[in-house]
Amino acid sequence: MNAIVPEILVEEDMTAFIADPMSAFRAHVQAVTGISIGPAKESMIRQRLGKPLSQTDFSTVEQYLRAMLTNPGLHRELAAAVDLMTTNTTYFFREQAHFDFLAGTIVPDMAEDHGPGRHFRLNIWSAASSEGAEAYTTAMVLSELQTLHTGMDYAIIGTDISPRMVKLARNGIYKFNQTDRIPGFLRRKYLMTGVHGDMRGKVRFCPELRRRTKFACMNLKQDRYPISPNVDVAFLRNVLIYFEPDDQQLVIARVVSRIRKGGHLFVGHSESMIVDHPGMEQIAPSIFRKI
Repeated sequence: MNAIVPEILVEEDMTAFIADPMSAFRAHVQAVTGISIGPAKESMIRQRLGKPLSQTDFSTVEQYLRAMLTNPGLHRELAAAVDLMTTNTTYFFREQAHFDFLAGTIVPDMAEDHGPGRHFRLNIWSAASSEGAEAYTTAMVLSELQTLHTGMDYAIIGTDISPRMVKLARNGIYKFNQTDRIPGFLRRKYLMTGVHGDMRGKVRFCPELRRRTKFACMNLKQDRYPISPNVDVAFLRNVLIYFEPDDQQLVIARVVSRIRKGGHLFVGHSESMIVDHPGMEQIAPSIFRKI
């Protein structure tokens, strides 16, 4: 990133002045992403902006934020700053019960509905996919199930607001310690171990799983979702908790509109009480079915 030179604020351009850039930035993040960052998390903002700030000529976070919020020429820097505020904590096989339900109930029921040996396809949507652990976990589970249900095919789309996370997910490359929760037989089957250069100490998912698992940038705050309305299972886990109540219900309604009748919605275990939609019935903790 090129160094950003602070602009001189002239008296004739006082409209560009922001008295409280920290509050203005938190409001901007919420408007763009739906993520509500309270005043108590100001230290988190400072910590996450520390590295990009060090690459500029600004001396304080407030100066940096004010410049990004008032100078259209810094829109890329502002977008990158917003990206840094997104929470990307995830890991493989997180909330195991969901994958057990997928493997033990959803897939067998679909196979039975279609008949022995008949072709059927699962369309999976990871609606806040972060760096891809949720999507690749699902891909491993479904790939294993193909040995039992030979007529089954599947496709997975992962979407996330963060271009950084989407890029990481598309590459399918992780450090060894990030894959500790993946059972050993699955690691040996689906992960390729790097031995040279930058890949030393890292693993990458095999081409077959990467081919079936696509990723794209998408903001859950946008009005229309570019997802076909034939989703069998939508993962919307551990993201609603960061939204205000009105935004929570808007996001739920938009995600549900992409799920086919009889399809399922998985949310985080702390989010079950948030789902209040007339088209969904709760059938298990944090698992809903479209009626």
